[in-house]
Parts: sequence; C-alpha cells; structure tokens
Amino acid sequence: MLALKQEIAMRNAALVLPAALVLAACATPGETPPPVTTGTTVVNVTALYRERIMLPPGHVLTVRVEDVSLADAPAQVLAETRETLTGGPPYSVTLGFPTSQIDPRHTYAVRAEIRDAAGALVFTTDTRHAILTHGAPASAEIVLKSAR
Repeated sequence: MLALKQEIAMRNAALVLPAALVLAACATPGETPPPVTTGTTVVNVTALYRERIMLPPGHVLTVRVEDVSLADAPAQVLAETRETLTGGPPYSVTLGFPTSQIDPRHTYAVRAEIRDAAGALVFTTDTRHAILTHGAPASAEIVLKSAR
C-alpha cells in the first residue's frame, strides 16, 4: 500500500513541476504567478482570429473552462480569466483550478470571446473545444470568429 501511495505521489509530482514552470514562464515581470499545488489543474489556451486587423485599446479577452455535460442546462464555469488586450494575436492564457472539481465522467470545454470597450461582442468561439476528459488534452487553440 505504501509503495502504491509513493507511486501516485511521484506521478503527481511529475505533473505539477511542468505546470509550475508553465505558470512561471507566462507571468509578466513583477507579477507573482498563482501558486501551484498538487491539487491544481492547469489549462493552456491560445486564442486568435484570422482577420488582419489590430484591435484598438480597450478590448477584453475572456476565456472560460466549462463543464458542458448537461445538454439542457447552462454550462458550469470552473475557471474564468479576463485580460485587456495589447498587441496582436495570438493571445495565450493559463487557467488553474482545483483538480477536485473535475469528474472524469463529465465533459469539459473551453471557450473564448473578445469584447470592445463598450462591451459589444467582437469575436467569439463557434465550435466546441474539448479538454481534460475522454482523451482530450489540457490545452486548446481557439480560432475566434467575427460576431459582426
């Protein structure tokens, strides 16, 4: 039994260290990255759009990790981040949330949207990007579609 617990601890350590390195690499200078513990799941998302335009200042990218298991119910949001955009795409985002929130029987997806300074939708996700369970990875590349 002790050997099994040690083996599980070693597997978790092998997952936590790369996640900590990713979070540290994504942090901007002077910003403290969020703490990573053995109970944290990390999802990396790259969002981009194909239009050859630079968005004016004030646009905000929102990325959510959602439990989309129930067809006739709103998705449950597990993690969400918003950031004001600077520069052009692609935009990389890392979301972390407690591993205890993941049920291997459920289906999870990530979605993104960009809104202008007034809150109007400019770009959005138009397809499902499965993550975490049923053989899906812990990362996604989302090509946003114009909402106008």
